[in-house]
Amino acid sequence: MLKEKLQKFFKIDRRWIFLLLAVVIFIPILKPIGLPNKTISRDAQNAFNFMDSLKPGQFVLFSLDYDPSTRPELQPQAVAAIRHAFKKNLRVGVVTYIAGSTGLIQQIFEKVPAEYGKKNGTDYVIFPYMANPTAAMTQMASDIYGIYDRDQDGKDAKSLPVMKGIRNYKDMALVVNITGTAMLDSWVAFVGDKYNVPVFGGVTAISQPGYGPYLQTGQLKGLIGGMKGAAEYESLIQEPGKGTSGIDSLNLAHLLVLVLILTSNILLLVIRYL
Repeated sequence: MLKEKLQKFFKIDRRWIFLLLAVVIFIPILKPIGLPNKTISRDAQNAFNFMDSLKPGQFVLFSLDYDPSTRPELQPQAVAAIRHAFKKNLRVGVVTYIAGSTGLIQQIFEKVPAEYGKKNGTDYVIFPYMANPTAAMTQMASDIYGIYDRDQDGKDAKSLPVMKGIRNYKDMALVVNITGTAMLDSWVAFVGDKYNVPVFGGVTAISQPGYGPYLQTGQLKGLIGGMKGAAEYESLIQEPGKGTSGIDSLNLAHLLVLVLILTSNILLLVIRYL
């Protein structure tokens, strides 16, 4: 009798299992659970440490170069890094060389600055999309206003309070490049190495291993890799976000699969010896 009841477990309609899996994945997406993250990678920690060492009022240039195809991994990284900058009361400038990034940047700055009472033009500035990154990077070495004379709203960039005392790379404390392309290589080669500007990056998980040499030589001050890297950075700044939600969903899904496998094997052993 007991044996027959236990065997019913193996006849469960698979759709119930799919439904349970969907629920487990969906809950953290609604609200991050924040499962303990005890393994912070050295590269993410180094990126955090460098940003955290900057003094209030210093200027950080963010180059956000990704489109909707890499948004799930890179948008959480950008949000976490910008939140960290605002928490440290750093001045923030934003550029992009990917047309598809403009809408995603707008989404970030419609919400995040308000969380910290930051104002456009005073605490941060968003510059318009530029199609030629090499030309822009080269021009900013001598005079940023030679390429970015106005912000995305058409305001005179030089007159904005956030740009006070900022003329070229010498006046910037850090460049952060979050990208789904090879743009980070350009920032390292054309800016970091040439003008001695500190750079750290954020890339997709599949691209992360290729930046090992830059990290070993110190050409990159740190690196955020994939959604896991975003979750690590969120953990470091104690601000759970989409990265944490994504990793929570993956961890819970894996846990559910393990529970089902273990339960099945235990029941098979019990049935065998009944």
